[in-house]
Amino acid sequence: MPPPPESEGDSRKRLMTLITRHQRQIFAYIYTLVPDRHDAEDLLQETSLVICEKFDEFTPGTDFVAWACQIAWWRIRYSRQKFARAKVVFDDELLAAVAHTAGEMAAELDERHVALAGCLQKLSPRDRELVLTRYEPGSGVAEAARRSGRSMEAAYKALNRLRKLLHDCVTHQLAHQRGGTA
Repeated sequence: MPPPPESEGDSRKRLMTLITRHQRQIFAYIYTLVPDRHDAEDLLQETSLVICEKFDEFTPGTDFVAWACQIAWWRIRYSRQKFARAKVVFDDELLAAVAHTAGEMAAELDERHVALAGCLQKLSPRDRELVLTRYEPGSGVAEAARRSGRSMEAAYKALNRLRKLLHDCVTHQLAHQRGGTA
């Protein structure tokens, strides 16, 4: 006997859960294919609207991110006329190759984000704040130095040390998760 049909409210909750959980991955996929961050953000919004419109076509239990990225792929292709005015325009074959690679890398990037979040938590609060301030939108080394009470030179040195520390930590965590040695 087939399962009872899903109510509209349950379907909407499931849709919102999936979009919220995977929005970062979908955006990362789009951003690998679109040279401008603002254009990528616009395409994410357009893609999200299409996902909402077509969610009844999604098969539960299948890969939501792959399905959503396929929708993003078609939105990007549809919007290419807008990007044709850019100085760099990729042909469809190159765009398809990059899209394929980005799709394959999505899981690894998600693992790296999780590992990085864990590694950031291992830093002292002062060092963590320096790194987070440096990479927050609209900020830079000068703002990170100011907020942390460091000189510019000290901030640059600390950031170089922390980048290496975070890189090594993420590499070690991923190797450990995969059963390797770091």
